[in-house]
Amino acid sequence: MPRTRARRTPVGLIAAALVAALVPLTAVIPQSQAIDTVPPVVPVAARASVVPQAPAFTAAIDGASDYQAQSQCTPAPKPGALKLARLITATYGRTPIGIARSCSIGGLSEHKEGRALDWMVSMRVPSQRAQAASFLTWLLATDQYGNAAAMAKRLGIMYIGWNNLFWRGYDSGRGWTELKGCLTDPRKKAAGYDTYCHRNHVHLSLSWEGASGLTSYWSGKPLPPTCDSPWSYGQPTPVAGADLVPVTPVRVLDSRAGVGVTAGALAAPCRLGTARWSGDRRDLVVTVAGRGEVPPTGVAAVAIRVTVARTSAPTPTVSARATAAGALVPVVSPLSASAFAGTAVVPVAADGTVRLVLDRGTADVTVDVLAWAAPVVTAPTPPVPTPDTPTPPAAAAAPGRTHVVSPVTVYDGTATPLAPGEVRTVRLAGLGGIPATGVQGLVLALTTARTSTSDWIGVQAGASGPYVAVLRSSITGVRATHGVVPTKDGVVTVRNAGKSPAVIQLRLHAWIGDAADTGGSQLTLLPSPVLLVDSARKIGLVGPVTTAKARAVTVTGGRVPVGAQAVLVSVSGLGGTTESTFTLASRGSARVANLTPGRWDHDVLLLPLLPSGVIAVSSPSLGSQVRISVLGYVA
Repeated sequence: MPRTRARRTPVGLIAAALVAALVPLTAVIPQSQAIDTVPPVVPVAARASVVPQAPAFTAAIDGASDYQAQSQCTPAPKPGALKLARLITATYGRTPIGIARSCSIGGLSEHKEGRALDWMVSMRVPSQRAQAASFLTWLLATDQYGNAAAMAKRLGIMYIGWNNLFWRGYDSGRGWTELKGCLTDPRKKAAGYDTYCHRNHVHLSLSWEGASGLTSYWSGKPLPPTCDSPWSYGQPTPVAGADLVPVTPVRVLDSRAGVGVTAGALAAPCRLGTARWSGDRRDLVVTVAGRGEVPPTGVAAVAIRVTVARTSAPTPTVSARATAAGALVPVVSPLSASAFAGTAVVPVAADGTVRLVLDRGTADVTVDVLAWAAPVVTAPTPPVPTPDTPTPPAAAAAPGRTHVVSPVTVYDGTATPLAPGEVRTVRLAGLGGIPATGVQGLVLALTTARTSTSDWIGVQAGASGPYVAVLRSSITGVRATHGVVPTKDGVVTVRNAGKSPAVIQLRLHAWIGDAADTGGSQLTLLPSPVLLVDSARKIGLVGPVTTAKARAVTVTGGRVPVGAQAVLVSVSGLGGTTESTFTLASRGSARVANLTPGRWDHDVLLLPLLPSGVIAVSSPSLGSQVRISVLGYVA
């Protein structure tokens, strides 16, 4: 975790003073932080209550906050925490409130994510004790519609510590319970334990939804609940797939509209969430088989486009996998709460589903299927030769749909930049070996040169279909993304959704035929991703990038057979000192993973291989880290 120097401000001094005497409230799992050796206790409201002036609400309300422990260190106060602090001071006066805490101080704490508040009021000062009682009574009161702890839910309060007591939003049925022995241990009644026992401040920890200001107190509209997932046990291991078959993109999930959620008969909006503190996995199970042109059975893998929006936590990552125990394929790490998307090729479970996993917070998510693959057909074992039967000739490589080419530019828009708002039809048939007929899809890389503003540029399936590849251009350099583009005539559509002209290029890595033929080869998709490189863990490549010089890693010899024509890989990059990309080179080269300092980016790349099976990895972004997993190969 990054370390920051604590500022010498009143808030910083307050937080430092608290930490000096306080075992962090979130240092252990919440249910063990308070004990039930005394009857539940609630704060006593003041005779003349002063409470915040709340907006008018309907009966619709946010759900209770899950427990979401600190998972990173981003101590800058989050919007919802700042709003809550202003609400308290506007109601009760400018009593100091501490939010941020240095990464170098103490153990786990939501203060280190900027989503916990210490309101500095003392139970030993009658006027301050009355203020705390008024606020907490208001916060936990049942509203006119029968919603218990209504304002706590609307503000996204995860838990509270005050005056020897502890209240959990995620287990509110227990009410107020004793905080760390502060009522029953005689030693802790001394004034020296006032900070430890929260007698000199009210501690409020927010869920990520509350911290981001997305809850109904601020937005006026409750967030949908977290999507439930069906229980699964002992799912069969997925099988290898043979060749991607591009299809007209079909939307199989839209959580915001409640479309495609498979938990029971639920057809209501929900949000992708993280695992519960109790251990529930919370994978979002999505049915992909039998949707659109994808057959209902016999689906071994799919290429999907995942779009994530309204994320509550900063820089989360959405990954995909086939089963609850399957290896994760990172898909997209949004840089903000705006919509970001990524592509993944992922094995499919035996029941025709894939799973989405979020590592922090909650988010709206959509999934479009771009292609599918049938299981590999295993050739029968030839008979053992005998002296009377000659040895059969070696079997020829199985024909396939995938036609790999050395990466070649099939469209260069240098002379005619894509204007802001422009939608351009690009005809690629006859270029780079793409035939006029018999095509079902293209494997393309989209690159943009430096633009004057950071804009969204995308490739669509058809003139108005969903995006199948999108990138955000940069004001500092080239950006790139890769995608499977369904097309039967070699025509693709490129759209500039930004504010400045963009110079684009389209580079072809392969074209996919509408049937297997002897001129094509089979793309074999592995039943589980195989980790090839993790520079941070010193696997494949050791340590971060320290020079722009390329580093080599051999792909073939393990799950990728020697002599393979190409390898399909998932590439994740953590940005170093500057914005840039990784370059992967073997038989030709390609840019991949748009690196932003300190942030992850993910992409899927089909890279043609030299006979040696060696790829060279390089980037000018010093300090960047790279992970590469093998998803399949062409042989």
